Amino acid sequence: MKTKNDNETCPPLPFRKSAAFLLTAIITVSTILGGCGTSGQDTRQGIPGISALSQSISQQLEKLPWPSVSRLEQAQRSGAQEAFEELTDTLFRDQVSSSLIDLHYTVTDPDALGINRPESLYGEVSLDALKADTASVKEALAALLEIRREDLTLESQLDYDILKTYLETESLADGLELYVQPLAPTIGVQAQLPILLAEYAFYSIQDVEDYLQLLTGLDDYFKQILTLEQEKAKQGLMITDDAIDRILDSCRPYLETGEGCVLAGTFSERLEGIEGLTAAQKKDYISRHTDLIGSAFVPAYQHLMDGLNQLKGTGTVEGGLSHYPKGKDYYRYLVYSSTATSCKNVDTLQKSIKKRINDDFKSAASLLKNQPELLEQMSAASFSLTDPVEILDYLQDAIKEEYPEPICKDYTLHYVPKALEPVLSPAFYLTPPMDRSAANPIYINQGSASAQDQLFCTLAHEGYPGHLYQSSYFVAKDPSPFRHILSFSAYNEGWATYVEYESYHMDPNLDPSTAQLLALDSAINLGIHAYLDLMVNDQGWGISEVSKYISQYFEDPDQEFAAALYEAMVDNPSNYLEYYAGYLEFSDMRKRTEQALGNKFQLKEFHQFLLDIGPAPFSVIRDRLNDWIREKKKS
Repeated sequence: MKTKNDNETCPPLPFRKSAAFLLTAIITVSTILGGCGTSGQDTRQGIPGISALSQSISQQLEKLPWPSVSRLEQAQRSGAQEAFEELTDTLFRDQVSSSLIDLHYTVTDPDALGINRPESLYGEVSLDALKADTASVKEALAALLEIRREDLTLESQLDYDILKTYLETESLADGLELYVQPLAPTIGVQAQLPILLAEYAFYSIQDVEDYLQLLTGLDDYFKQILTLEQEKAKQGLMITDDAIDRILDSCRPYLETGEGCVLAGTFSERLEGIEGLTAAQKKDYISRHTDLIGSAFVPAYQHLMDGLNQLKGTGTVEGGLSHYPKGKDYYRYLVYSSTATSCKNVDTLQKSIKKRINDDFKSAASLLKNQPELLEQMSAASFSLTDPVEILDYLQDAIKEEYPEPICKDYTLHYVPKALEPVLSPAFYLTPPMDRSAANPIYINQGSASAQDQLFCTLAHEGYPGHLYQSSYFVAKDPSPFRHILSFSAYNEGWATYVEYESYHMDPNLDPSTAQLLALDSAINLGIHAYLDLMVNDQGWGISEVSKYISQYFEDPDQEFAAALYEAMVDNPSNYLEYYAGYLEFSDMRKRTEQALGNKFQLKEFHQFLLDIGPAPFSVIRDRLNDWIREKKKS
């Protein structure tokens, strides 16, 4: 079963043009794109009530001192609730105990939950294991459907709907397991795992020993991945040599030993947090760690690179996923899985994206028609705050008018090691364990021009009111543990993108019109990437089609720019899409709620409603939103 990503990253937008360059042509653009908007049709009928009792039984119950629900129905409801809690508890325990690193990043005190120590360090990666995961998903769905939803508590009915939609989506991967792509230049396992190891918290001496064991077992883990890649090559599903080269480039920074290694800088600092550790023990651990970097960590990456080099020449399919035998089916599964969209199908989502890009262009054109000087002002705009600590402290206060009070104000700032700047995202946030929400590391990539130029909005995305804020709020709601293992990345990234664009209006240095134009520029840029994600991987676009499409938005785009966009979509299918599709959902829900409630609409209440539900499929959220709107209208 797929779990939530701990490392919230996204590849940078390739060769992002300046805002002025992007918007130069929009004044002369009329209707560039067409299509219908996001589907807002309700597919559910609200929360069903308890089934009605027969007239004769009701008459008898009226004479009794207990509530008017039969003992049989009470037993049914109790049994259903017990069965649901047992199922979700089993799913949670099975998932978090599947590997040592999964467990460590989910809970810090597994003994308190009665969870045994996993035997596997990283989990099993093989075709058989992937098929077993799919079978487990289908078994869990069958067990869930045996439980009467209407017999559950209201809170559990929400959990039921979330889990049912999740399992139905993940079951779509049946027969497509071999299409999984564990390796990718920026968001692949090989790029993100070192950050998870560098942030592996030490709560006890056992954690240090576990961490060192993870280093020792890294080579075996990579061998499993290589075996899977070899099987993909046999089936004609291997990526191209150019794509392999981009993965190899992402591995090279991890061949550094000594102080240049990404793991070296934080190890001794993490040891300081262990009470009772003697100076001699610290010295011994530092020595062992240095040895393992040279004897285990670096060789594991070298062996991975050697194995990938040997696979060159086996990838004969050029282009996005749709060019592979069942690639289009797999990509559509990825779309549903990564976006949890409320759109009825991929084609509707594509039309929705086209329409929103067009609408944003029209909005920008309208602003510039009335205030042509805004284009120059936008190009010269700068944020009033540039220090990350000052920005995060300011945002904690600035958001209080439109968002609930921040639950957690603790965080730690880190800077991406210089050697890793070319291969990691502009910034990212690591989700803390569910029982230790105060641990909130935010990484900033100083080598990324976009991270530095837009640090204010970047930290709004990663910190407040973005990932850190939303994550700590959800943990404070004390949800059922199983919800911590479900992956709804479009909710998380869509929320962070939505509030990032809202944050332009929070900087006192920007006038409202300039802030609006900057937000529109960012949204259009991401929208173009999301649209290309669909067209390259679902419709089979090549570089020529990409070049023709972007020529509508960029003045004389060169072939290198088009190729970079094309490669980003091939390397990261559905990744850009989850950011933009999630953003569209939040933006559209706000617009519809404002229209429905009129002067009764309160932005802070709307945001609280979304945060209270937490990560979930957007169809489920929209269903609850309709109920919430009806209640607001009545009040």
